[in-house]
Amino acid sequence: MTLLASVRRHSLRVQQRLHRWSICGTEGGHLLTDGPSTSSAAAGPPRSRSCCYEEPPALPPSASGPFTVVLLGDDGVGKTALASIFAGAADSMQCDCEQYGGETVEQHMVVDGESATVTLLDMWDSQNGDSCPQSGDAFIIVYSITDRASFQKASELRVQLRQEREPNQTPIILVGNKCDLVRRREVSVNEGRTCAMVFDCKFIETSAAMQHNVWPLFEGIVRQLRLRRDSAEAINRWRAQFQQSESVHKKAKRFIDKLVAKKNKHAAFRLRSKSCHDLSVL
Repeated sequence: MTLLASVRRHSLRVQQRLHRWSICGTEGGHLLTDGPSTSSAAAGPPRSRSCCYEEPPALPPSASGPFTVVLLGDDGVGKTALASIFAGAADSMQCDCEQYGGETVEQHMVVDGESATVTLLDMWDSQNGDSCPQSGDAFIIVYSITDRASFQKASELRVQLRQEREPNQTPIILVGNKCDLVRRREVSVNEGRTCAMVFDCKFIETSAAMQHNVWPLFEGIVRQLRLRRDSAEAINRWRAQFQQSESVHKKAKRFIDKLVAKKNKHAAFRLRSKSCHDLSVL
């Protein structure tokens, strides 16, 4: 009897341990024992096999500079007045340029919630026949709407820049200054836009005397620089956010214009000219 009871107790312990193995064993065949396993402790906590989530790659930070922007244009078109406003002059018509930085002005700007350091150079002399400077991250070509000769000079400068710099890497903005002098206008807005579209650059009209569109000009050049320096992923995300703000009617009209532009060269010309004055897109 004693031997039979001992065998029965041993059989029960074996059955209990086999039951524990069947519900706690792993695919690799390692069995859970009563004591702690040193190999499992060294390997760390087990990983979940059902988790397939991967963290999205972090976007690169937007370019904050420093950027070097060069002012170009004939004498008397208002380059110094624009530079004075950029330097902080309250009245560009009654300020001393040397007091506000002279030929080189550096400013820390906040554009679209992000800071940027911009150095504005106003040292190009048209009287000496200097060619376009080789250095510079971006260029602002200024002409006066009251002087057609300065407009022609701006076109020549744009041709020189195209020959010396990569157009896709160097943003250029064509600026028609003195737009407040309406009665003395010699260059129309359409002429300025057409010139900018032909020479593949942006266009804006300003008035240094009235400080009209001056800061949108400088903020626009920063946006153009960022668009070229940001990664393709960041650019696509920004465009997606911009398109979401458009109405359904505008999207449909823009889609139809593109379809028509493919079959009509004149329509394509007009479609391209619409974006030359938008400094927030390429």
